[in-house]
Amino acid sequence: MAFDLVVWSSPRDLDPDAAGALVRRWLDEGGDPAASPFEASSDIGWFVRELRNDLPDIDVVSDAVPTASSRPVWLATDPEPAARVAAIRLARDGRVRDELESIFGLATKYDLIVYEPGRHRVTRPSQVMADHASATFWPRGAIQAGVAGAVGLVLAAAGWLLPIPIVGWILILVGGFLFAMAVLTFVHEGRASMARRRDRKNGGGT
Repeated sequence: MAFDLVVWSSPRDLDPDAAGALVRRWLDEGGDPAASPFEASSDIGWFVRELRNDLPDIDVVSDAVPTASSRPVWLATDPEPAARVAAIRLARDGRVRDELESIFGLATKYDLIVYEPGRHRVTRPSQVMADHASATFWPRGAIQAGVAGAVGLVLAAAGWLLPIPIVGWILILVGGFLFAMAVLTFVHEGRASMARRRDRKNGGGT
């Protein structure tokens, strides 16, 4: 029973060897999704529901039981039933590109773990996206954050000077939020940049 991708929510701290051993043991014991060693999560339920909505013909084996509803997912008011795992066999034709885009897009949305047995690789797409955004923050992201902070200051100043109290306080709150988020972004990215420099320095010195 071979799969191209195995997707789960937890455990999250597995390296490729540990993930591979866990998946192999599960498959050797019969590969029952409901008896898999992964923790049940509604995120897997949502992942499978959206994946099957996007790609009805995709070959996915899961213990998820998607809620039957004509309402869009973003209008759903009840949580999706929890599930443990989604094991996927990719198409062997042109459909594979759409499948991969949907799988990794949804895995990013729900912060899931994706294991590729064929490549012996564990990926957390949301972390990959966050690392890429951090690595490419300077200068484009810095400019955007600076603009957001400046806009926040302008809004807060306008709210302070506005003679209409309710509107003024709204502008102050929104402006203050934008400015605070800009400052926090610079602090976070500055620390991340210094950490990367230290890592490169330590790596180069060994």
